[in-house]
Amino acid sequence: MYEQNQKRNFSWRKVLEEIQVRKVAISFALIFFILAFFLAQVVLFEASVPFFLPIWALVSLRFKRFLPWTIAGALLGSMTLGLGQVVIHVMQAFIFPLHSKRLIRKIPLPLFVLLDVVFIQVIWQLVSYWGQIPGSVWLAIGYEGLLSLFMTIFLFQLFLPLPDILHKRWTAERMGAALLIGALVLTGMSSYIFGYVSIPLILAHLVIAIASAVGGIQLATVVAVLAGTILSISKLSFSGMIAVYAVTGFLAGLHKPFGRLWQAFSMLGATFFFILYDRTLPLDSVYIGSLVTASLLFFAIPSSWIKSLKEELYPDTSNILLRRQKWMTEKVNNQLQEFQHFVDFITSFISDRFNNKGAVEKEQNQAFETCQSCFQYEKCWGAKSNGIPSLMAQWENEPKKNRIQIEKRIGYKCVKPVKIIQELIEREAKKQLNNQMQHGKKMYALKLRDIGNHMNELINNLDNSMTLYTSHEEEIKQKFDQCNIPFFQIDVLNIAVGQMEVVFCLPVESRAKMVGERLILPILYDLWKEPFEITSMKEVHQPYEHIQMTCKSSVRFQVTHDVYTSSSRNTIYSGDAHAVFPLHPGLLAVILSDGMGNDIEAHRESRRVMQFMRECLNKKMDPETTMHTLHYMMSLQDDTDSYATVDLALIDLQKGELWSWKAGSMSTYLIRGNEMRKIESKHVPFGFLPTFTIEARKVDIKDGDILLMLSDGVFSSNTSIDKQELYYQKILQDPTMNAERFVKKLEETYSLPGDDRTVIFMQVKHVVPEWSIFSPREAAKFQEKMVH
Repeated sequence: MYEQNQKRNFSWRKVLEEIQVRKVAISFALIFFILAFFLAQVVLFEASVPFFLPIWALVSLRFKRFLPWTIAGALLGSMTLGLGQVVIHVMQAFIFPLHSKRLIRKIPLPLFVLLDVVFIQVIWQLVSYWGQIPGSVWLAIGYEGLLSLFMTIFLFQLFLPLPDILHKRWTAERMGAALLIGALVLTGMSSYIFGYVSIPLILAHLVIAIASAVGGIQLATVVAVLAGTILSISKLSFSGMIAVYAVTGFLAGLHKPFGRLWQAFSMLGATFFFILYDRTLPLDSVYIGSLVTASLLFFAIPSSWIKSLKEELYPDTSNILLRRQKWMTEKVNNQLQEFQHFVDFITSFISDRFNNKGAVEKEQNQAFETCQSCFQYEKCWGAKSNGIPSLMAQWENEPKKNRIQIEKRIGYKCVKPVKIIQELIEREAKKQLNNQMQHGKKMYALKLRDIGNHMNELINNLDNSMTLYTSHEEEIKQKFDQCNIPFFQIDVLNIAVGQMEVVFCLPVESRAKMVGERLILPILYDLWKEPFEITSMKEVHQPYEHIQMTCKSSVRFQVTHDVYTSSSRNTIYSGDAHAVFPLHPGLLAVILSDGMGNDIEAHRESRRVMQFMRECLNKKMDPETTMHTLHYMMSLQDDTDSYATVDLALIDLQKGELWSWKAGSMSTYLIRGNEMRKIESKHVPFGFLPTFTIEARKVDIKDGDILLMLSDGVFSSNTSIDKQELYYQKILQDPTMNAERFVKKLEETYSLPGDDRTVIFMQVKHVVPEWSIFSPREAAKFQEKMVH
């Protein structure tokens, strides 16, 4: 028994979960069933039944999934009017698909509905009256056609396509269409009277009361006049009942500040006034009983419902503006914080060169060149020094007016006092110039820091006014509308170059994959000039059933690289430095730097250059600006510094382009089949001359290309460059060639210098999409080796 109860509870839970998942679909099915049922039996002017075809047109064009429910409701409603009305509605439905034909499609849909209704009614009446149709029947046919035209406009105004119908804000036009359609549905319920209560009258007065609580006098009066007009037409008591409903809505809205009780009494007061004023109006016990019931139901409606409805119809835009301002402020704050980190990095980069005390102390402790060539060197600088070093230190620390005595004492102990004093003066001048240069570096770093602090202050004092531009979603929607692509929703998740991501919600009935590949991807390329690919496609049931398709930036090429680097002294450090890293999925950066020499100082210099270049590129600094900035900072150097070459390549994997910047580096080689192209360097290394220029070279790359970046350690001085390049072209035809084998081949063929060597060997290949019928070849793995 317990297990049976458990199974029963489990099954009910499953049913409830299924209903929760499909609540939107179930709600729409019930709405269209009820609308079709009551609109199919609405009779106006005691002859016209004009509202079946408009609801049929709406569902068949915008909500095809709910067509069976609409058919069921329409047939049941038509049967209440007789078998003949069922036949008329079926004939109208059979003719409606002709609107999809190419020539007829140019006719506006409401006008086509009018022609459909009039055509079927004329044929039916000609058969019924044997070709002699009375004038009143012709007039009724005309009324029915016009009413069907207007009803089509109102229905399409109210029922927007998914998901706009769920999320889009209610406008005055849409609200008016909803009220008109609701009033017409109430006329279809005129026969639902139970005792002293009428269902349509209860609903009409309840809507008027809610409108007065939400919108006050204006909304309540409009709703009451509209409801009174429609209901009066159905009962042929036009002018009098319109006045009753109008005064009822006006008084209910007038008493909104006093609460629901006063609103209910004011509605009853308007009714009793018209009972005394005009006894010919149909204000009987059913009307009064329905009004009292509606008032009681009005008291039972939760305040939260009325508040939510008020926010939907009259949204408070100030909260939206505050949220937009907060979002914009956070975004700009993040960008400025990133800029501040970059400023701190440059400051620390320059600050590394501030402290030159170690170099000065080292220079002070060393003997002058004059002393080193002197025969009394050991007497002055040896273990038993005669005090010359201490006298020189005293001379540097004393002011100029006190140095005369120290110079005399140096003359007593030194055989070359004039040259020693001259070198001391030169060292002092050099020290002063070095201090001034270090001060310039420090001021440069501090100015950068001040810029960052100033930007932070600006962001903290942002004004409330924000300028917002047309969203990317709106641009895509305009393109979709031009191409007649059905959609529910479009969300642009990321607009960064190389990382763009867009999510589309498409109807279940659409051929999403074909539409995506043939229409949507070209539209995205036209908008952003960036290739896209479909990365995922799945069916989603919440909050409504749709196909969710995700498109991301497509990378046309991929580059596999192999690096060989070796040290001339068989040490763990090398004067060469390299880096291969992506700036974003569609852009690859390759840097090769060669410090002057092959000692630890050259290693540090090339690494420092590499770190600076990488940080600047990651912070989206222009490559040319980066090269100029690095040259400027390296030109602010003393004798302890060295120079460095830089070879920078940016490979655009989306467009297939190679951009190259070179500063004193060796040539870059591009091998394509039997041809070899060379990108040469025409500029000096960083810090080599006071002036510096840099230019970019652009080369297109294709599938199968080989890119080769080298340091000067792989070139032989005994053989001409042209002969070595011909040999490069020959051995690179081997498809199994890699960086290490390339260097070994050169070592076997030529006498290479004893210098650090670095080779970056890159292969370009096409990226094949996952859904393609072609499978890509096995990609080479990244390899990086250090030979000691």
